[in-house]
Amino acid sequence: MTSHGYPLNLLLHNRKCVVVGGGTEAALRTGNLLEAGARVLLVSEEPVPGLELLASPRLHIERRALAEADLDDAWLVVQASTDDVLARRVGGWCEARRIFFCAIDQPEHSTYAHLALARAGSLTLAIGTEGRAPSLGRRLREEFSRVLTEAGAAEEVEQLAALRAATPPSERREVLTRAVADVRLTGALRFRKE
Repeated sequence: MTSHGYPLNLLLHNRKCVVVGGGTEAALRTGNLLEAGARVLLVSEEPVPGLELLASPRLHIERRALAEADLDDAWLVVQASTDDVLARRVGGWCEARRIFFCAIDQPEHSTYAHLALARAGSLTLAIGTEGRAPSLGRRLREEFSRVLTEAGAAEEVEQLAALRAATPPSERREVLTRAVADVRLTGALRFRKE
């Protein structure tokens, strides 16, 4: 079950999150959770390439199979493998404990879907497919990241933030609305070669 068009911006600072599974997907999900400020327990029986880049006091690694007790005090669990049997078992544990659960590429077992995030400084664009077409989300993230970089979006956010700080609260809406009035996205989005 996924959210239907209601993107979540989870605030995970100092919250326990669990990643189960190995491979580069586990490293990616672990890195994203650490970036969001979470405390991460990574449980994996298989290698996780790139872990040396994620050194953090908020990361604890266990080289073994996941146990239900690993979910104690967890807010969110990510399964970084496509093991259907594991997804059903862990999904059931999470459902009983009311913990958000995402099994990568298995939306039928998940209670949330990851969003692809295109970032430029403080600006974040989220792209979601409810877990049904993650490769499209990744590709659109790449394209929007390129567009944001080429447009200087990070610098624009900083300039707007400075303008907001220098504008009296009673005038902010009007002043900032004028400041962004000329923002436009131009071009065409193509899904297949014509």
